[in-house]
Amino acid sequence: MALFDLDPQGNATVAVQAMADAAETTEDLSGLTPLQSNLWLLPSSGSVGQRRDATIDVGRLQDLVQSLEDRIDWLVVDCPPRMDEWGWAGIQIAEEVLVPVQAEFFAMHGLSQMLASLEAAAEQFPGRGKLRGVLPTMVDYREPVAQEILADLRANLGDRLMRTVIVRDSGLVEAASFGRSVFQHCPFSKSALCYADLVKELVDG
Repeated sequence: MALFDLDPQGNATVAVQAMADAAETTEDLSGLTPLQSNLWLLPSSGSVGQRRDATIDVGRLQDLVQSLEDRIDWLVVDCPPRMDEWGWAGIQIAEEVLVPVQAEFFAMHGLSQMLASLEAAAEQFPGRGKLRGVLPTMVDYREPVAQEILADLRANLGDRLMRTVIVRDSGLVEAASFGRSVFQHCPFSKSALCYADLVKELVDG
């Protein structure tokens, strides 16, 4: 699997770089940083000393994706939470898009804008960036507003809403601080079980 971090803020890069294990041998994939066996990273531009306003070469990115087609099973692209130059680049190389949304009012407002952008992208880049689903995240079922927002999402999105819901769990923060995945750090935590359900839903359809 390869992870492309196209968010200049670089949170995904920071999270997974700490998981690097030099003792594990990995195949050399040109342009990517090996982290563990069968896991590679394209670091964020904001995490490797480049200017935060650096531009992106979409053509080079597409060539890199094409070179990986027969060498990896999954390519995960982390995009910024806005449709800027980096977000549009992610749309052009991704077959499907999973949109995470927090169970709060302002996130719901941003979701409507994102879905409109994806509709425009589908016309501009046929076969790219198809909406796979909207994923509720950081959900606390003890908060009435979270339950109300989930109900609204189900009513308005129908089958575009993922069945999986990611609950709020401190285990995710703890895992990141130790440089480990949540499956390594606390495999039986609520968040680990939620993400396991998400993987199953994505793989099985």
